[in-house]
Amino acid sequence: MSAKKSLQISSRAKESRSTLEQERFSFLLAEIERARRAQAELEAGFIKFRQSHSEKLAPLRAALRTACRESVFALDLLLEQPGWLRVDRTALEDMLRATAEALLESGGDADVKAIYDKHSRVSFDALKQEELEVLKERAEEMGFDLGDEDSIRSEEDLMQRMYEEMAARRQAEEDAADQGRAKGKRKSAAQQRSEDSAQLAKQALRELYRKLASAVHPDRERDAARREEKNVLMQKINQAYAANDLMSLFEAQMQIEQTDSGQIGSLGAQRLKQYNKLLAEQLAAVKRKLQEIETSFCIDLGLPPTAALTAAKLNRLTREQARSLRAEISRQQHFLNLLADKPAMKRWLKQQRRVGRGDFGLDDDPW
Repeated sequence: MSAKKSLQISSRAKESRSTLEQERFSFLLAEIERARRAQAELEAGFIKFRQSHSEKLAPLRAALRTACRESVFALDLLLEQPGWLRVDRTALEDMLRATAEALLESGGDADVKAIYDKHSRVSFDALKQEELEVLKERAEEMGFDLGDEDSIRSEEDLMQRMYEEMAARRQAEEDAADQGRAKGKRKSAAQQRSEDSAQLAKQALRELYRKLASAVHPDRERDAARREEKNVLMQKINQAYAANDLMSLFEAQMQIEQTDSGQIGSLGAQRLKQYNKLLAEQLAAVKRKLQEIETSFCIDLGLPPTAALTAAKLNRLTREQARSLRAEISRQQHFLNLLADKPAMKRWLKQQRRVGRGDFGLDDDPW
């Protein structure tokens, strides 16, 4: 019996159903299933988009990287030639270091690093280490305890350490606040009822888990094939229990035929109420996860976290990024042509100095 069929209330159960808890139980099952499908479709759509996005943009990014890399080598060769003004040589070295640093930030390249180090007073590795030490000092000034600093070898390591400490601080503050509230006042009758209800719901989940785990325990199965099936099912049951996933436990229950749709529809009122509390929490968690996936995807693409994502908008984003990359490739190719012509490069540098001074003449064509 499939999971979908197993969670549908039988027509006979529907005819006899009359309580609000039974109606809510059926509604929650349907809503969780709908949210699960939406999440699966969203994740599949994002995977498909990322693949298409990467396939279309990866060649352009590779072409741009190649052009930038060629610029670094061309600048290095140009700087070896005599006859440069000091101001021009400084400008060329600045361009070389900026381009090389951008390349190195996006991936290792020993040849590019060697050229960077050749034209810099400080090696690239030493520069990154200096920047990291400054960031560590600022973090400590902000009150972060970095602990074993030797294990922090990159900016990413530092950010992770800071995030972990911030999370620990928040948890400590929440625990202290909970303890303060517990000591400061007695629980109201409503609070006590809510806690009792939550405890009963957890107990109901635990009882169902134990029942299912006992029924499928693989150690009690002699047949090798059936034992493997039970191993897989036992893993599913354990994962569902750990995640408070009552719906998956119901699906496992159907799979091992511990009950049927008619029995689900005729659960006792008290047990049904406990299950509904767990299902409502599970539905809220699935919806939060759905929102987190959308927000994370928007951030990855550089979109506002609340942006409404549509296929048309995502395709337009790919086209815009491709257009931008092509324009940058064209600009870089033009710059490479300029680097191959020393007199033209000198005229261009002179023009850039005039533009920097705000002196816009009509005879500034570097060609």
